[in-house]
Amino acid sequence: GPGEQIPVGTTVDTLKGRVTLVAAGNQTADFYAGVFRIGQTSAATPLTTLKLVQAMRCPRGGRASIAARRRSRRLWGDGSGKFRTQGKHSAATVVGTKWLVQDRCGSTLTRVVQGRVSVRDFVKRKTVTVRAGKKYVARARR
Repeated sequence: GPGEQIPVGTTVDTLKGRVTLVAAGNQTADFYAGVFRIGQTSAATPLTTLKLVQAMRCPRGGRASIAARRRSRRLWGDGSGKFRTQGKHSAATVVGTKWLVQDRCGSTLTRVVQGRVSVRDFVKRKTVTVRAGKKYVARARR
């Protein structure tokens, strides 16, 4: 309910609704259209991490069928503060913007609608800044 405290490590399902998270340091953002687990660093202005945890069905052997391509998990975020949404192949860190992180079987897509996002590609081990209207796809190792 409104004003309820959610402990770190809690899994939140927003597939059929929205949740507004108010983190320490007066950081606020809305999240929707996904299932995620909440994590947070211990600092003066902590970084709140939302890790995608919804199950996906991916084929073995690298061959993606049409049915498997439809299998994905995603999370939309809209707000300000230090929030990170983490997929399988990358993580998007924001300070204030509207963005999407979507996991697919062989990649993680980060799309920015407003503002800019810093995306950490786990496979290439590099960080890329993605601006409004752009996207970044982090692909799995081959």
